[in-house]
This record gives sequence, C-alpha cells and structure tokens, in this order.
Amino acid sequence: MSTTFIQMLRAAEVSGEPIIIDGGLGTALESRGIDLRHELWSAALLRDSPDTLGEVHADFIRAGARIVTTASYQATPLGFERASISAEEGRGLIATSVEVAARAGAALVAGSVGPYGAAIGNGAEYTGDYSLSDAEFTDFHRPRIEALVSAGADLLAIETQPSLPEARVLAGLAAEFGVPAWLSVTLADGHHMADGTPLIDLAEAVAGSPMIRALGVNCVRPSLVSPALKALASATDLPLIAYPNSGETYDAATMEWREGAAFDASPAPLSSWVSSGACIIGGCCRTTPGDIASLAASARELSRASSPD
Repeated sequence: MSTTFIQMLRAAEVSGEPIIIDGGLGTALESRGIDLRHELWSAALLRDSPDTLGEVHADFIRAGARIVTTASYQATPLGFERASISAEEGRGLIATSVEVAARAGAALVAGSVGPYGAAIGNGAEYTGDYSLSDAEFTDFHRPRIEALVSAGADLLAIETQPSLPEARVLAGLAAEFGVPAWLSVTLADGHHMADGTPLIDLAEAVAGSPMIRALGVNCVRPSLVSPALKALASATDLPLIAYPNSGETYDAATMEWREGAAFDASPAPLSSWVSSGACIIGGCCRTTPGDIASLAASARELSRASSPD
C-alpha cells in the first residue's frame, strides 16, 4: 500500500468520512465451522490453515474495510508455550500473520497487539484484574511487536487494553520501534477503563506518545461508545477510534458468547459516533463481513448527506 496510516487519517479528517476497518476475525472463522476454543484462538490458523485466514481478510476488504488486523492478538510467548511452540516458530507465525493479511487485498495491515489478560484466558482483558511490573509487560509484548514490525505491518493495533499501566508500556514500545499505532481500550462504563482508570487520565497519559495516532475503544457494548468518545474528546485532539462488539457478553468459563442485541450498523449510531469524534470505525467480536459492509454503506450515506450540493 502506498498510502500510509497517517495519510489516511489526514484524508479522513478533511473529508469527514470515517475510515472503515474490519470486524470479528474469530467470529468469521467460527462461521466456517472452525473451533477456536484453545490457547491460540485464531492464531492457530497461522500454522494450520493460513489460506482460510486470508479468505476471511479478503471478505472484510470486499465489504469495505480499508484496514485489516492480523491474527496475532493471541500470538504471545505464554500462548505459544502452552501450545508447545518454540519462540522461533512463534516469531515466524507472527510474521505469517502480516504476510497473509497483506496478500488479502488493497488494505493497510494493522498488527494486532492484545493485552496480557488475553493470554491468561479468563476474560481478564475485560476486567484488568492482573498486575505486572513495567519490565514484565515489556518483556511480554516486545517479541510480538518486533516480529510484526519486522514483517512489515503498516501500523499496530494496540487493542482491548484494560489497564493504564499496560497501555502506557505499549505506547512506549510503539515509540521505541517507531511505528504508528492506535490504542483502544475496554471499559467498566462510559467514562472509565476496565481497571477503573478515568478515560480522561488515559488521554493525558498518552498525550506525549509520538506514535499513538488514534485513541478509542473496542470490544465494548455499542451503548458505551458515544459516552466514551465524548470523554476522550474532552481531553485529546487525537483522532478517535471505535469498534465495539455486537453487544453480547463473553463467558470466560465456557469460552462462549451469550446472546445479546444485534449489531446496529445503520447510519443513526454511526452518525452519533462520528459526531462524538470517531474517525475510524469497525466491529469487534461477533461482528461479520456483512456488518462491515453495512457500516461502509452507512458511512457513504452520511458522507453524501453532509456534502454540499
């Protein structure tokens, strides 16, 4: 891709039309009958069926996604160890995640960097119920980020982050490797991260981070998006990002999602998110290529409605 993430952001800010990103990679894989209830989740497909991953990435691109995220969310030293995968092989699989996404079509590739809580496998990415030192967070995240950057990821998707200390370390690693990134967090409510940190404090903490180019929320209930974006917008000039889940609830004990409201990709909620500052919009868990296609259509409709005659 000749267009960089920063150029794409600038163009979106001028045009007023949000950048559409992809949806739930795991959901799309499960719809194909693939069981992801194990340590590596979708990252297992990097070893077992990379072509299937490529097909799903391509589905999202055809739906209108201009950025796709790699299947590296759960590709961590802890996950690889549990799956009896060596550090060297794991690094190769992370590189494969970038290569597969890049071959899928004309879209930027965001290297997915999930939180330590995801590797625990108990739903802690939605609670922030864990504590590591800055050095421990750094040691956990650096190998994956180094592999993603070395493989040519266009940007980092530092996502589903529940705690301020971990988010701060990851912002520092993005700066260390000199790669632009978005940072998105999970929530306790519309004004606080999952660990209870006020979103205003989060915005202030990353204000001086040179590589954090967008800030927002992901894998949260859609009803929390607008209040969270408004809270962030009050404290930062960064472009904002929102890619909620469908509204269903994750049961960590069974590793399954409980039924909830259907994802609403109509112009009404999208307009609310955009007016609250969202520049990048997509879906997370339980959202499909069809949902992303609807989001893209709604974005075009809003853009036409706001354009002068």
